[in-house]
Amino acid sequence: MKRIAVTGSGSREDTLVAKALSIMCGYDLCISPPFSQTAIKYGMSMDIEMCQWPDSYVYCLDVFTERIIVEQQYGGNFVSDGSVFKELVWLKCRYPHLELIYEQSMIHSLERVVVAYSAKNYDIIFHLSGRQKSSITGDCLPQLLDMYGIPYKPIHSPDSETDLKAMVEYLGISPVMSASFSLSKATRELTFK
Repeated sequence: MKRIAVTGSGSREDTLVAKALSIMCGYDLCISPPFSQTAIKYGMSMDIEMCQWPDSYVYCLDVFTERIIVEQQYGGNFVSDGSVFKELVWLKCRYPHLELIYEQSMIHSLERVVVAYSAKNYDIIFHLSGRQKSSITGDCLPQLLDMYGIPYKPIHSPDSETDLKAMVEYLGISPVMSASFSLSKATRELTFK
């Protein structure tokens, strides 16, 4: 059984690589729901940048809950686009210096739950870092993983195709499709979604 998370800067490229990896390996894919879905469900502003503290927290908690439900249904081989982490990192970086201890403790509590879930439920976490510029959110995740001692495999490659080849080699599996074809298929499917 291979339960894989692909993390990075939280960009669309992370989702593309995760989708291509799932195609390449013949695994299920679990991707983060769009912010608009959560906004509609809870009557929040459709602009994520307009979220105040309570709505930001609700967003992260809702996405994490949805992720747990979906990933537990798969049970076997799947690739996650890392949303267990990326919304948490977004929340931590959005409110790095909250004055109120209550809000800080809420973020820390959510962080501990996400980390415990991840440590127990992912066999491997690949962190894409080769082509991305250093950023607060991009740097926060490796620091978080290191702090809690969660093993992960950094992927430092010049392009997505090389990323995929490195991941498959690390997993020790025979791909069902080539890296280039998987990327092309993933790009088409994400474009028309």
